[in-house]
Amino acid sequence: MSAAGELHIAAQWRELARIHGDCPALVDAAGTWSYAAVHARIVKLANALLGLGLRKGERVALLLPDIREYLEADYATMAAGLVRVPLDPRLARDELASLLRHVGAAALVGHASFADKLEGLKLKVDGLKHFIAIGGGDGLDYEMLLDRGHERQLPDGDGDDLATLNFSGGTTGAPKAAMLRHRNLVAVARNTIAGFAIERACVFLNVRPLWPVAQVILMSHLFAGATVVLRRFEPDRLTATIEQTGANRTSLVPTQLHRWLDHVHARAHGLDRLAAIYVGGSRIPPATFERALDVIGPRIGVLYGLTEAPVTTYLPPHELVAAGERRARIMASVGRVLPAYQARLAGGGEASPSGLQGAAEVLIRGGNVMAGYWRDEAATDAALRQGFLHTGDIGEFDEEGRLSIVGRIKEVIRSGASAVIPKEVEDVIARHPAVAEVAVVGLPDPEWGEAVTAFVVTRPGMTVSERELLEHCRRHLAGYNKPRGVRFMAMLPRSHYGKVLRAQLIAQITA
Repeated sequence: MSAAGELHIAAQWRELARIHGDCPALVDAAGTWSYAAVHARIVKLANALLGLGLRKGERVALLLPDIREYLEADYATMAAGLVRVPLDPRLARDELASLLRHVGAAALVGHASFADKLEGLKLKVDGLKHFIAIGGGDGLDYEMLLDRGHERQLPDGDGDDLATLNFSGGTTGAPKAAMLRHRNLVAVARNTIAGFAIERACVFLNVRPLWPVAQVILMSHLFAGATVVLRRFEPDRLTATIEQTGANRTSLVPTQLHRWLDHVHARAHGLDRLAAIYVGGSRIPPATFERALDVIGPRIGVLYGLTEAPVTTYLPPHELVAAGERRARIMASVGRVLPAYQARLAGGGEASPSGLQGAAEVLIRGGNVMAGYWRDEAATDAALRQGFLHTGDIGEFDEEGRLSIVGRIKEVIRSGASAVIPKEVEDVIARHPAVAEVAVVGLPDPEWGEAVTAFVVTRPGMTVSERELLEHCRRHLAGYNKPRGVRFMAMLPRSHYGKVLRAQLIAQITA
């Protein structure tokens, strides 16, 4: 096999089965599945998909809950040389149809629990030839199709083959499908294993959705020969689940962390073996971070990545043992760049908002960077320049090489002649005892261009007036940073990663 062939998902799973054969790979409600058993099902399903007449490079979409079969279909699709397209099950049917048309999906693996969204999709999407059903419903039955697959070794692929199309819409703009090759996924797994110190003895509890690109964290544990346990996120039961499964690693988004902490007592029994909780996708609010360290200790591992460049940096839990101002600075960061990647700030003010001192756009280069956006040459050319991915994130490095993300270029508020970073205002407002959540955006304003506006969710049982919050800001912020208005909400709209959907906030006011 060529070196390029070794960077293919099919080759990776063949090696995992050879090396770890009888070792536990996946644990779900049905029991424990060894690496050999999982690999056998992947091979059979991959061959069955090819037996349908699907050709190398054709796209297979996945609309499934967070079950073991999702991972089987996921890896089988890529191992067969097909391109997997994970779909967000929260989208409406017309939205799903639009995405399927954009990628030219030839097949869809769907679950009966999404029957209302699957109904009629075939009529809306030309070229969608095959429906594969799990749990009942119209289409080819998943298990029957798998039984039709043979166990013949899959053809060798190439690391440069396209593996996956992951939609990336961020918090603004239309979704774009980021193209990741097999070699990208293998590079992410290898660097994550090294940077996160993942070992064969690790037991990783997954309670996050499987469709986002963050699933590469789960994949990295499998590629290390570790055990992955699949469970639903239940904040009131998470501590007990960690204890019952023997998990020593898990992953949460900040909103999950916040909800779980409401059910955890200091020195909680059952967390003794827990070494790391990987948190990424969006910034951990400082108050939530402090509370987590007080309640569960230095077990938070912070990561930073994008759909276009997964898992680029990592802050390991042991660095949070620091105290005082140094710990505060470390907590504000997303750690150091992982091995074999490069990250730097745009030089000479390139792509940097005016008025920002010491901060600039974060640029990334390495094996984790996407090949581009599917059928979107203009967006690809804008994102990939001079060998670097231009992330659109504003960052700065400290003297120890840790990166901090201070905002998004598109989210910088232009108020008069000043540039306002929402995070700086949000951090001040969040320190008010009555504030549970806050998001700051710029609303259209005839005099200032954009008016700094805060959207606030108060803590249960507490109240605060707009005047009080504006006075609080006046004491702690420069005049141009101070909000010109405060709007109170029951909750903030968020993405699956926990990012505030600022465009939705603006749309609610300007519609």
